[in-house]
Amino acid sequence: MDLLLPSDAEKIIESHIVLLDSETVAFDQAYGRTLREPVLADRDFPPYDRVMMDGIAMNMASWKGEAMQSLGVQRAGVDAMDLREGAFCFEVMTGAVLPFGADTVVPIEQVTESGGSFSLVESNFPTEGQFVHRQGSDQKAGDLLLAEGTLLGGKEIAVLATCGYAEVSVSQIPRIIILSTGDELVEVNETPSPFQIRKSNVYALETACKNLGIPVSIRLDHLPDDQATIACRLANVLNESDLVLFSGGISKGKYDFLQELLVDAGATKHFQWVKQRPGKPLWFGTTKTGTVIFALPGNPNSTLTCFYRYVSDVTRTMAGLGKRIPESGQLAESVKFNPPLSLFLPVRSRRSPEGSLHFDPVATQNSGDLAGLIASDGFIELPAEQNEFSVGFSAPFYPW
Repeated sequence: MDLLLPSDAEKIIESHIVLLDSETVAFDQAYGRTLREPVLADRDFPPYDRVMMDGIAMNMASWKGEAMQSLGVQRAGVDAMDLREGAFCFEVMTGAVLPFGADTVVPIEQVTESGGSFSLVESNFPTEGQFVHRQGSDQKAGDLLLAEGTLLGGKEIAVLATCGYAEVSVSQIPRIIILSTGDELVEVNETPSPFQIRKSNVYALETACKNLGIPVSIRLDHLPDDQATIACRLANVLNESDLVLFSGGISKGKYDFLQELLVDAGATKHFQWVKQRPGKPLWFGTTKTGTVIFALPGNPNSTLTCFYRYVSDVTRTMAGLGKRIPESGQLAESVKFNPPLSLFLPVRSRRSPEGSLHFDPVATQNSGDLAGLIASDGFIELPAEQNEFSVGFSAPFYPW
């Protein structure tokens, strides 16, 4: 049995992940999607000399310190009016176009009005050009505003709308099928027999997928410990998904025949064992059409740990975002671990006043101790090359 280091398993996974195809959607349906085309400014930002404050617009060179007669109101949404030379001004609204001939805006709080004439408050002498947002000062027509690969959030959707992108090309939503395996599992609303347990792994995986920050399409299913039934259903499962997650059925037990059936259904196995605890039995494969398959170990801690160590980045990469770089921090307690395996250690994380990250180990009974994870914020990865880790040892952190 050949065991891979987690870093080697990660490299193999990355080499087989294919970016999903793109599709065109309405801009207001693109939230959370990954942009697959560049978005360019269709005109200058702002598209005109824009008034930034309610007040008056004047020309500094024409003003000699006297009161200025208002020529009217320059409202937002109408063409620019013409300011005559001399002691004249326009009343202006925020967002309006600056009247032709004006070069300065004085806020309403800094002027007094009498009979349609405006005088400046003596303590507030204006600066030429103040409160004028000049045309093209932010961006020029044709400038790149959003690059391909950008995750579309609220501010990005606003840019699409501003630039007239009624439709936009984005990555397709990953189709994920999550399957539990085993006759010992019953539904949440059922009362298990003494030899049974309720399903939980599929719901943990479903929630983890939903928390990735990208839209996903998820379907849950279950496979019994029956070889003929599994063989009959695998082809449809692989054809109808971009990512398949199995929970259980891939170790060395008599009924762990999932890996052989996956190969029979057209999948190619790339590895099955990783030098890590928890989660040593981890099957990874793909199909010719690009479907990615993970058969995760059935113990709850192993399932979640393998998801956040490997699967979460795969899903992001398929959607066009790429992997996240884990933040590193320091152990707050020393740790000893004798087996020559990488240890995924549950921890509580905390930040020092200076902003550095520190980890307090959380004890769990074993990889089936789901309740033991409640006190943790995630896990750190300790390398297989050593078995003693002192206070201050730096390790990457993977939050749940």
